[in-house]
Amino acid sequence: MQQSKCFSFLHKTTAALAAVVFVGLSFTSTASFAFMEDGEARRAILDLREQLSSSQKAQVELQGRLDELNQETAKLRGRSEVLEKQVEELTAQQKTFYQDLNDRMKKHEPQVMEIEGVQGKVQPGEKEAYDAALKAFQDGNLKRADTGFQSFVKKYPNSPYWPLAQFWLGNSEYAQKDYKSAIATLQSMVKRYPLHGRVPDALLTLANSQIEAGQKPAGKKTLENLIAKHPDTEAADLAKQALKRLK
Repeated sequence: MQQSKCFSFLHKTTAALAAVVFVGLSFTSTASFAFMEDGEARRAILDLREQLSSSQKAQVELQGRLDELNQETAKLRGRSEVLEKQVEELTAQQKTFYQDLNDRMKKHEPQVMEIEGVQGKVQPGEKEAYDAALKAFQDGNLKRADTGFQSFVKKYPNSPYWPLAQFWLGNSEYAQKDYKSAIATLQSMVKRYPLHGRVPDALLTLANSQIEAGQKPAGKKTLENLIAKHPDTEAADLAKQALKRLK
């Protein structure tokens, strides 16, 4: 009986010990397993942090590179705008240069022009010579005007300015009371250019020169011719008044 109780006690004790050992082992295993999981998680977190740090670092570096590229792009854009402006300026200068060169070359080449209905080639310096003589006439320097116009009509007999030069020369001669020269000059102009716009005024001066030169019949005939061929001109009205004075 006692042995049975003893066996029972031992059995219970052994079972209890076994239970304690089992629980202890179980607890030890669970703690160890938990400890291992925490380490891996910590390591994973550290890895993630390290990866995140690396990613952030790469992002910062990339942003820095982008900023540098933007700055370089802005510089290049600025240089491009400067170059475009320089090209525009050079193009404008080149255009002005060739325009100026072309104008200078034209001054040394004959130019076809139409002067009061008369077309012809104008030689270099021709217009300047005519303008100088006309300016002398307008300034009242009649001697100088005569010299200029006479030189012009001889040097440029085919100039479109020729009838005008003859016209002003005749008027200058008339103003200086050189009626004989005025008659010859104006008759030459009217004969060569009978349809020129200055013919009515030329005929009036021609008639006055003839009258002043004592050639009243010729002057009267010239006035009548003027009125007949150019009735609607101011010169014709003046011619009518001159005819009344002659009667």
